[in-house]
Amino acid sequence: MLGKDNTRRLVQGTLTAALLATPMFAAHAANINVSVASNFYNTGTAGSSAIADLIAAFQTANPGSTVTVVQNGSTGTLESQITGGNGLGVDLFLAADTAHPQDLATNFPSLVTASPFNYAVGTLVFWSNTSGINVTCSGGGSCGYNSSTYLNVAIADPSTAPYGVAANTLLTGRYGLHPPLSTNPLVSEFSNIDTTFAAVKNQTVTVGFVALSQICQGGTYPTSGSALVYPPTDTSVSPVVFNYNPIVQAGITIAHTRTPAQNAVLNAFVAYLTDHTTSPPSQMITTLTNYCYSVP
Repeated sequence: MLGKDNTRRLVQGTLTAALLATPMFAAHAANINVSVASNFYNTGTAGSSAIADLIAAFQTANPGSTVTVVQNGSTGTLESQITGGNGLGVDLFLAADTAHPQDLATNFPSLVTASPFNYAVGTLVFWSNTSGINVTCSGGGSCGYNSSTYLNVAIADPSTAPYGVAANTLLTGRYGLHPPLSTNPLVSEFSNIDTTFAAVKNQTVTVGFVALSQICQGGTYPTSGSALVYPPTDTSVSPVVFNYNPIVQAGITIAHTRTPAQNAVLNAFVAYLTDHTTSPPSQMITTLTNYCYSVP
């Protein structure tokens, strides 16, 4: 028969073995809150949203650890929520540019806990969802934007949306539209890239500049209508034309009261977003490819 001490050691050893056999983060089950730029959120539903796909895969790999999107919208609006008191308890901010996370790190260092990190590179696309409109360079299409052909073009508000900044640079630089575009009759500005996409999808506006990720699934685009991608630098013409600065998207961790378990989940999710292993492809690489993003 086992004595009391031996019995206690046997039970303790069994419990230790059971804990070691469980997934690494099961002991750190906790939730973190994320605010994410509209282009990376899209519908917010797994299968049609980059962040939703990543969250679903992460939570499957780490049972008990959850990631909740508490806000999505234009990058400038998301930063304002954080600098205005972070009433939503955001732990991680995923922007559509590098400027806003860097602004937090430089001008509001007490609000962040680390340096910014790049997680994706987006692309601007000219898109129409209206029957009979061909914006491509084949089949008699317009080969992109033309102010004589399109009397109204939708863009995101450049004062808050990085994709709007890119569209503003393209329209004023390459196509010579008169700034400010907010008062230009040829342009309709919307609050963020999501509302811009909705306006074109619902045919409120015939054409618009949206994020390529919004009309891409399984690495293929467009999901409907016709589209022409505008790279930052257009090498298909001579001389080469500068369209806009590359849309590098960055994230940053936010200073917020967290338990050690929440910090473990936060660090693990950031590592998940920055895992750019290609062979075999990480979940992040797969997701970026599925939604037509480039690797930073």
